[in-house]
Parts: sequence; C-alpha cells; structure tokens
Amino acid sequence: MEDLKNLLERYMEFVPHEEIKRRLDKFTDSMNVDIALIGYPPDIYYLAGTKQEGWLIVSKDGKYVFACIKSPNRAKVETPIEVVPIRSLKDIPKVISDMGVKYESAATENDVLGWETVNKIRELLKVDITNISPTIREIKSIKSEWELRIMKRSADIVKAGYEKFKEELREGLTEVELQSLCLLEMRKVGHEAGEYMRGGRFDGFLGYVISGFAGAIPSYANAPLHGIGLSPAIPTGPSFKRIEKGEPIIFDFFGTYMGYLVDMTRTAGLSPLPKEAMEAHRVTIDIHNWLRENLKAGIDAQEIYNGVLSIVEKSRYKEYFMGYGEIKVNFIGHGVGTEINEYPFITKGLSMELKENMVVAIEPKFLLPGIGAVGVENTYIVTKRGGAVLTDAEEDLFIK
Repeated sequence: MEDLKNLLERYMEFVPHEEIKRRLDKFTDSMNVDIALIGYPPDIYYLAGTKQEGWLIVSKDGKYVFACIKSPNRAKVETPIEVVPIRSLKDIPKVISDMGVKYESAATENDVLGWETVNKIRELLKVDITNISPTIREIKSIKSEWELRIMKRSADIVKAGYEKFKEELREGLTEVELQSLCLLEMRKVGHEAGEYMRGGRFDGFLGYVISGFAGAIPSYANAPLHGIGLSPAIPTGPSFKRIEKGEPIIFDFFGTYMGYLVDMTRTAGLSPLPKEAMEAHRVTIDIHNWLRENLKAGIDAQEIYNGVLSIVEKSRYKEYFMGYGEIKVNFIGHGVGTEINEYPFITKGLSMELKENMVVAIEPKFLLPGIGAVGVENTYIVTKRGGAVLTDAEEDLFIK
C-alpha cells in the first residue's frame, strides 16, 4: 500500500513548514512562562498544523514537541514538529524531562480547557498554571499571506453557496430545504463546516436561511440572528417554516477551508418586499461603503464602532439595529480565522488598535418585529487604505 504521506498528499494541502516555524518563533518570543501546554484543537492546529489528539509542548527557549495520543502516525505527516506518542496526559512530565526542559512556571489555555484538566496539569507539573490564551489570540489576529490566500478560498466557497441560494429561492420551499441545497453546493467545492467559537456555543451551525418573522425570533446565542431552529435541543437556525412572498430572507453562512473561516450575510426576497425592509437594508449598504474607506490599519476599533453608529443614528430604524429588547447585542464585528470569535472585536467600549492584515467580519443587521431581519455581512482584510472585502458577492438586496 502507498505510504500514508503520499496518500494524503494526493488529496489535501498541508500548512507549510515555514508557516509553522514562523508562528512558533513568534509564540516563544511572546511567552512569559517557561513552558506552555497547548491542548485546544484550533490552537494546536495553528501552532503545529495538525488536529490530531494530544498536547503541543512549547518551551520559552524554543523547544517543542507534539505529544500525540491519536493518531501519531498521521500527525507525523501533518506537522513538521517532532511527534512523541503518549497514552494520556499522565505521560507529559516524562516528555518534558526527555526534552531537557527545566521550568518554574507553566501555562495552558485556562479559558477553554475544563477545570479538571487544568487542575490535573497543575498536579502533574507541580507549579501554578496561568492562562496562555491571550498570547495565542494576539498572534493569531494578524494573518500571513498564506492565511489570506486560504481565506480567499473560504470566501469563494461561501459565494458559491449564495449563488445556489439565489438560483433555488422560491415560494413554498422550507428554510431547511434551501439551507441544505446551499450547503451541498458549498461542500462540493470544499466547505469543511467545522467552526469553533472560543469559550462559547454555536450549536449545530450549518448556515442560516431564515425568512420573515423568524428573523426576529429570540434565542440564546450572542448574535443578532437566531431563527426558530428545529427543536429546543438546537433552538437556532432554519426551521420547517415555508418561504413566502413579501418577506425578507437571510442567507448567513460561514465558508470554511483548511480550518479558516469567513463570514457572509446577504438579504433577498420574493417580490414585493415591505418598504421598511428595503429602507433598513439600504442603511447596511451605506455602512459597508463607509467601512471600505475607514477600516484602516492604525485606527481604534472603537472609532469604527462609533462611526457605524453615527450612520445608524440617522436612520428611522435605529431602535432595531443589531436586535431589539432582550435580543439586542452590543457588537457589530468580530475577528475570524481558525475561530469565529478571534481578535479584533468591534464592540461598545472596547479599545483595540486595528493592525494591517487583521481579518474582521462586520455584520450590520436590523431586526424588524413582525417583518424579519435584513443585513449585509462582509469579511474584511484591514489594510493601510481601508477595508478590503474578501466576501465580494453582490451586496444589493436580491429580489426575485
């Protein structure tokens, strides 16, 4: 049988070795502890290029090993880092000893690993364990040229889904049926549908097709849109509601390729649409025109937030911007990459400098009670000249 490396290389692309080396160098330069144990899958993937089960061990002096539980043979193909097979977390002290690393301080991802796991690491290493996640998130926030190329592929995937959405949109189709047609089209061109939200919930997200009044239904997620969902177990997203004429219909999907996601929302409808929906949608277009000019490296995220609100304040629908009542949220944008909620955040009261090659999804939406939701979401690259749109599908309201 063909060896595993050659077999996998026939069907997939790997994270370049030089990309991994650059990230690890940046990480070790930023570490404020002697040793870090990375166990959260998106962080392992970012720093090692594999999502096999195990622990990435990184020392401040530039030594690193991937202690792999399953599958070490595949991990050896996917990562340039030395792979050491282990049976469980209990083997970690021996691996560190074999690395020749002496330590007095250690850290792991306290925000996403359970208390029991963090406490076990503390007992095994016999030192206090601090949180290394802010360091990782800061490094992940600025994308390399390779990452931007991959994210462009993700954007092409979600655009393909939107073209299918426009083609198949018709009266009587259920939200779930239309979502499934879009998802199938995206899967054909490489959509992975594997999104992570750090420290949060995003149950069963396969993309939203939400129509009419369902666009203003409340639920648990820290997001403006929810939808009805299929049951109390997954109380968000599309439902068996049938699409009707005269209601706004939301297409809100991630496109994901090689673990990197982009976020895009568009609004459509079967003629005629309510005047309120069309007017509110126009405001979201104005916002994105402003973002193209102002989403520049060096600006503070709070300035972007305030600038968007200044446009919204002139609208008669400002009361319904990003929700209303209990479902109103106080953010308008979030960084994306290997997770849904990376740095930077565009939210009320948060100061954060936007840097060149940060990637942020900005999602101005209006939720109109009894009518539904309208909005446009784009994923932007922050540049010196303004926001460069990755999700460059037609933004205008699509009326069929």
